Amino acid sequence: MAGVPCGALVLDLPCGAGRMYPLLKQLGFFVVSADVSPYMVQAARSCAEATGQMSDRDLFCVADVVNTGFKDKQFDAVLCNRLFHHLADPNIRRQGLRELSRICSGPIVVFFFSTVATDVVRFFVEKHIFRKEFKDRIPISPFTFLKDIRTAGLSVVKWLPSRSLISKQWYVVLRPLEA
Repeated sequence: MAGVPCGALVLDLPCGAGRMYPLLKQLGFFVVSADVSPYMVQAARSCAEATGQMSDRDLFCVADVVNTGFKDKQFDAVLCNRLFHHLADPNIRRQGLRELSRICSGPIVVFFFSTVATDVVRFFVEKHIFRKEFKDRIPISPFTFLKDIRTAGLSVVKWLPSRSLISKQWYVVLRPLEA
C-alpha cells in the first residue's frame, strides 16, 4: 500500500472476519469491507466496531470477486487477501482479476499460494504419489499466475514472497496496464 495516500478509499475483498481492518485504518484509509459470506461481513463489522476506528465512509457489504457490483474505478486501492489459492479454475481467477482491475484506479494487492516454496512439497507428494484430489488451497505457479494477470489486463509492480523459497504465502502488487 506504499504510495496510497491517507484518506484513500480501499476495498478489502474478501474481508473475512476483518483482521486487516485495523491495519488499513492505522494507515489512514477509509475501508470498504466486502465478502461473499454475509456471516463474514457481520464478523468484520463487529471487529471494526471493537476497534473504535469506524467512520461514516467505512462500509460493509456482500460482494463476489467476479461480480462485485461496484462502480468503475471506485477504489484507490484493493487488498485481496487469502482468496486466489481457493480458485483452481484459471478462468475464474482471470474474471476476478479483471473485476478488481475494473473497480480500482490504483494498486491491487493480491495474496496467493505459490509453488516456489519448500512448504508445498507435501502438497505435491499427496497429489502425485497418493493421488489425493485437491479442490481448494491450491498452490499456483508464479508463471501461471503471471499469465492470468496479463490476460486480465494487469501488470506486476512487485512480487512479495513472505519468506522466499520457504513459504508458499506470496503477495503480488498489480496495476492496470493503462495505469
